[in-house]
Amino acid sequence: MAYLAEQPPGRLTSSREICDQENIPSAFLGKVVLPLCRGRMVRSVRGIGGGYELAMPPDQIRLLAIVQSIDGSPFYDCILEDHPCGSPHECLLHPMWSALREQLVNYLERTTVADLARVRKSTRISTPKTTNTPELIPSKR
Repeated sequence: MAYLAEQPPGRLTSSREICDQENIPSAFLGKVVLPLCRGRMVRSVRGIGGGYELAMPPDQIRLLAIVQSIDGSPFYDCILEDHPCGSPHECLLHPMWSALREQLVNYLERTTVADLARVRKSTRISTPKTTNTPELIPSKR
């Protein structure tokens, strides 16, 4: 999503480009992008010259919506047992997990794809290209 947010508006990005640039397997991208298209956060265009683009401005796409599109509502299930979190079925971790869950959900609710793209852009490290690659493990000569 952050990579798509970095692209100029209207530019379609191929799945191959996304996989290459983000170093992710195409099978993974296929599984992730489908629910994002269904959630109307990503637009898909098939055929030659097709690809993906954000379906809305990146500052309107909240990380919580992305997580919920892909995984449903994982934050409301018990962390230890197979039932919804909360009374009357509180597990031993409930007091700690509920506080952490609230913080996590609040963070995902207020953070957008535009925020991710800004952080990504500001943390990129430019490394000079060299022809000599240093040895990580000295060879025995």
